Amino acid sequence: MAEPMTSQELRTILRKEFPADIDKFQLIKQVAAFVMANQVVGQEFILRLLARINDFQGLEPMINGLIRQVGLFPYMDEENLSFKDAIAHEIHRPVGFSENIVFHHAQAEVYYALLRGENIVLSAPTSFGKSLIIDSVIASQIHSNIIIIVPTIALIDETRKRLSKFKYSYKIITHPSQSFGKRNVFILTQERAVEIISEIDVDFFVIDEFYKLSPQKTDEERCHVLNQVFYTLVKKGAQFYLLGPNIERVTTALLDNVKFKFIRTDYKTVVSERHPVRIKEGQESIDRLIEISSSLDEPTLIFCQSPASANKVANAFLNSGKFEKTNKNDELVDWIKSNYHPQWILPNSLEQGIGIHHGRVPRAIAQKCVKLFNEGKIKYLICTSTLIEGVNTKAKNVIIYDNKIARTKFDYFTFNNICGRSGRMFSHFIGHIYLFHEPPAAELPLVDFPIFSQNDDVPEKLLINIDEGDLKESSKRKLQKYFEQDILSKETLKKNSYIDLDKQLTLASVIHNNISKIYRIMKWSQYPTNDQLKLACMLIWEYFISSKKRIYGVSSGKQLHFRINQFRDAGSIKNFIDIIVNEVDGNNPDEVNEAIELSFDIQRHWINFQFPRYLMSLANIANDVFEKHNLAPCDYSYFASLVECYFISPYVVPMDEYGLPIQVSKKIGDIVQISSNIDEALAQLSRFNPPPQRFSEIEREFIGEFQKYI
Repeated sequence: MAEPMTSQELRTILRKEFPADIDKFQLIKQVAAFVMANQVVGQEFILRLLARINDFQGLEPMINGLIRQVGLFPYMDEENLSFKDAIAHEIHRPVGFSENIVFHHAQAEVYYALLRGENIVLSAPTSFGKSLIIDSVIASQIHSNIIIIVPTIALIDETRKRLSKFKYSYKIITHPSQSFGKRNVFILTQERAVEIISEIDVDFFVIDEFYKLSPQKTDEERCHVLNQVFYTLVKKGAQFYLLGPNIERVTTALLDNVKFKFIRTDYKTVVSERHPVRIKEGQESIDRLIEISSSLDEPTLIFCQSPASANKVANAFLNSGKFEKTNKNDELVDWIKSNYHPQWILPNSLEQGIGIHHGRVPRAIAQKCVKLFNEGKIKYLICTSTLIEGVNTKAKNVIIYDNKIARTKFDYFTFNNICGRSGRMFSHFIGHIYLFHEPPAAELPLVDFPIFSQNDDVPEKLLINIDEGDLKESSKRKLQKYFEQDILSKETLKKNSYIDLDKQLTLASVIHNNISKIYRIMKWSQYPTNDQLKLACMLIWEYFISSKKRIYGVSSGKQLHFRINQFRDAGSIKNFIDIIVNEVDGNNPDEVNEAIELSFDIQRHWINFQFPRYLMSLANIANDVFEKHNLAPCDYSYFASLVECYFISPYVVPMDEYGLPIQVSKKIGDIVQISSNIDEALAQLSRFNPPPQRFSEIEREFIGEFQKYI
């Protein structure tokens, strides 16, 4: 033991059961030597010691000393601190919490910089604890209006629950229709933020997963909206904190008077072990996946490239005979089968302790799957990128089965992000990652802020949102033709800027040139006739979507019109699922499941989001043209809202985001008259006591979980 060890030799010893005669004091000395020589490597070994702290009884003070040396203060044993360690420990405690919160050294550096009023852009590993810094800034109560921009609605809910502890100091707002309080924390996606940020006097804002500001081949439209939000908030002079993982550097181009500090750190609070998966000759990869998964006892995430791939894996698991049935989730399983469809793969998977999380799963049910996973009621969670992008789980293991997102191979950055989901502070000191493919080439991204850098490839629909004084000369030249034309006002082009500017102008010209014929069909308000709705759908498809592809079950304006009517006439989600399932071969389980999830796609993509948004943009353009002809305006807002709310009470769909399934909300609405105002509805629902004779145990559980964070 006296001879120095290599790092690999020490890892090997710490991975295995100790022999009876091992000198544990010498092991700690070896770790101390690594801390002195290389703090990053030394920190890894301290975490490995902590993972088996019970094997080092009597030697904890030595380990505490090493913990303090690398700044891992949250892991220090408060009962056994020396005076010196106790002082260091207290310095890393943020103010304003009732809980026992202590920062590690790198967190404290960011926290105190933010309290000094600095703008911070942070690149740090998933396990760093970036979100705790947000909580601590809120707890300090130095700001009145705080905006947190998150990439997904799933993250809105997770963040809202986490921040509900501040509800007596701040009003927590997650929906644009909510009224503001004196002090507010807004948790919004960029699409929701862009609707209301002009009305808010912002002190401090956060952009989570800020790398999405940089142009990507996928989600280009969302990138542009996020840039618009970032620009608007920066122009308000608000302090900011941008956070994300694995960023190499960022462009420094911002407004002249805006400065920020970029902090890149690899400071880790958990250790990740990578295991390349060997597939035997003649063995299918899915069989090897089943073999590995069934051998793991701890919580395991299985990453797949798409909902179709996730369902294929789930189906293979069910048919393998390797996963025993569990009765832990029987009530939920029966409820899902009854309220959606008995042949849907999700409830059948839950029966065997397997959850599924992807973009097609209804929001409240997806949240429930994450909760069951974190509670240990399901052991496996088969997921896509919708879970990887920020939703926290207590996974010890991550199996990366596919190396793509949709049809595109993921890059090193995304790979690292997925790997970062293994391990969890205070739950799993060591996470395990099983790789079915070679990792991508090591290359971390440069994040560009295109709304400030204004490179040649920045589209006009993004540039038009920039104040003229902030435009580069090249950008002014690109926008010149839009400023000089008189077909549409600049305000209308900006209001609809998620749509290509030329497409907007083309549609406006068509309306202008056919005004006598088209006005009488387009002038409707409140509720359209069938012909009026059909024309709206055809104009939206031809001039806004302009695609010959099938998009979430729709491939033309006529089909969009058909799907909207089909959904409205169904009267409920269950009925709509049955209608779509009847279009396929009922004897083919895969086709049935695909039809069930197609109904979710249509409902979420077209009914809840795209059609209402496009309809309002159509009205904006039409009214701009009508005004030039001195004609009375149309008003599509009522019908757009009706469609967005699934043709049911306005409070129901937002409550689904809060974890209360639509079917349960409607059931409550049959007993109590619930307000259409979200704030009032939340207050009413928070007081609702479900009678056992009307609500099943699982429905009362949904209501109780919902009320816990209101």
